[in-house]
Amino acid sequence: MTLRRLPLYALVVALASAGRASAASYQTANFSTTAPTDALARQFGDMAEHYRKEKALQWLGQEMPNWSRRCPLEVKITAGGAGGATTFTFGGDGGRGVVTSQHMEIHGPARQLLDSVLPHEITHTVLAHHFGRPVPRWADEGGSVLSENDEERYNHDVRCRELLNAGRGIRLSVLFRMAEYPRDMIVLYAQGYSVSAYLVDRGGSGVGGRQRLLQFLAIGMQGGDTRNHGTPDSWNQAARQVYGVNGLDALEQQWLDALKNPPARVAARGDRAPGTPTARQPEAVAVRSSAPPVVPLLEPPVRAARGTAPEREPAAAPRVNPERPVPVLLPPEFPRN
Repeated sequence: MTLRRLPLYALVVALASAGRASAASYQTANFSTTAPTDALARQFGDMAEHYRKEKALQWLGQEMPNWSRRCPLEVKITAGGAGGATTFTFGGDGGRGVVTSQHMEIHGPARQLLDSVLPHEITHTVLAHHFGRPVPRWADEGGSVLSENDEERYNHDVRCRELLNAGRGIRLSVLFRMAEYPRDMIVLYAQGYSVSAYLVDRGGSGVGGRQRLLQFLAIGMQGGDTRNHGTPDSWNQAARQVYGVNGLDALEQQWLDALKNPPARVAARGDRAPGTPTARQPEAVAVRSSAPPVVPLLEPPVRAARGTAPEREPAAAPRVNPERPVPVLLPPEFPRN
């Protein structure tokens, strides 16, 4: 028998086509799920519906109506790090902002995807459909980390303290208005989670605390543009109206004061559905440490899709004691043109 050699590009195309052909699909009311096997497609599709209901109840106090079009959900089971990204397009409907399309991709070990990445990405959809417009990055990512498992949330808590101790924090007056990710993306995820968790607890925890955070965001986002969410005045008004403090600086100081207490293991994410995997074993959190600069730096923003936090940073260094008192944040230094 004689074998015919295929050109390299033809072989790549053939392999890619075979991969697509072998993927299984499964449709539910709101998701069109593709995964490596029928069992995985069904499992992830059903859990996506479960989390959609759960997160809507946790944030809105009620279920969302079915979407007019199913959200594509692509599941890739891989070894190593896990992650995901959800993209949205927004439009108008009778003067009200709406999500016109959305697409979700997740990749990593199945257990970690089901336990942390999928609920994180589903929370993005709840927030996007509630506001009908892009949500401030810190709250979109911070609120979504609230949906992750106990270990991930604890790691974000500790990581935020480490980053602040290293002088890499961002003033809330800048963080709250950012429409794009900073280059130091891990700061936005960790600090966004810390601030979101603090505000939810301050608002009474549970559904009530989350709804007060939504109210805070709705007021703070007013008057912004494509480059900024809201104005300094709108965020100061939101702090006074929702949390009863004299502006954003006072709210920031109270958040920093709360962080001077040692980090505690936060409670599990609430009632779990039967068969939902338990939290994975803790992983080491590698964080760079250096002498604090004179002021925290805010680098030029970069565009990125909404998704889960980076697994690791480029370099590891001795960790800063998370129980060390948090320094006072100074005004950020903006890049010079």
